[in-house]
Amino acid sequence: MDVTPDLITINKLQFHYWLSDKTHSMDALVYNKCEREVLEIARMVAKLCGVSVSMETEPSGKGGLKSWLTLTAKSPKKTSQEKIALLNVLVAASIVSGGNVQSGPPLTNVIDNLFADQNVDAGQQGLGFEQIERLKGDAVSMLSQIEQNGAIKKRRSNFYQLVSKYHRVKGISVVITDTAKKPITKEQLITRDRFNAFKVSSGSTLTYILESAVVDIISPVLVTGKHKWKGIYNNKSISFTMKSDEFLSMVQSGKVEFKSGSSINCRLEVEKKINSAGIEKVTGYNIIGVASYSENGKTTETPETKQKQKENVVNKKQLDLFA
Repeated sequence: MDVTPDLITINKLQFHYWLSDKTHSMDALVYNKCEREVLEIARMVAKLCGVSVSMETEPSGKGGLKSWLTLTAKSPKKTSQEKIALLNVLVAASIVSGGNVQSGPPLTNVIDNLFADQNVDAGQQGLGFEQIERLKGDAVSMLSQIEQNGAIKKRRSNFYQLVSKYHRVKGISVVITDTAKKPITKEQLITRDRFNAFKVSSGSTLTYILESAVVDIISPVLVTGKHKWKGIYNNKSISFTMKSDEFLSMVQSGKVEFKSGSSINCRLEVEKKINSAGIEKVTGYNIIGVASYSENGKTTETPETKQKQKENVVNKKQLDLFA
């Protein structure tokens, strides 16, 4: 009887340093610094997944320079095999994806590409279709946390900064293997000409968007100019710039009057800066859209929300028509 292999077959991460002179050695300091950045990324992703892991590495000189990273749970009885499989997929994707067009392929594409060559027929080597789809779904659900993590971006930047300065490295690839180091996913290759796309300079500003953020208003700005509003988000006092011109006009014209207990439901943009160690510091907040505002327990949708709802209805009718 044919049996589809367990997720336990996802066991190791293989990192391949492709060398231009076809040798099998690298400068030890460069190699160890690169490995440190990989380990830091793995540690951060594991923390996001809520898994405490042990990490072991195995170097080899065959075919360029390869190393295998094995991630195992410190509490294996409390950690499912699926969780470790998910961790491997996310670490692999984090190394070769920047989460946006400017910094490499999106994570969703990388996760799809990892399993592009999987043979899911019964009795064949590899994972079953249902297992793959479940694993991909779990990975996609974690994407926002990975993509918004400035420390991971900076550690990945450090990694590519190191290999770009070492001119013998012409490419980096990542593949997931089984216990016997046999590849079970498609190899993801980043060539030297793409290294720069992953770099983030120290002190550069990174932004991410929080949808449906609720901000309690302490003091709005009723005059024109570059003045900051004050509010409370997540029980923390913040200063922010109101970048929704439509809502700002409503406030300045008196159509919206804020009183004690007033709040807004909005798209909140968070600006962060990270240092060379990947430590983040929030440097600013911007509100780029307001869905609704609340006064004395009464919630009112803004015109921009109503307009968006109308556009969604029109788009749905058009899709239904063509369907």
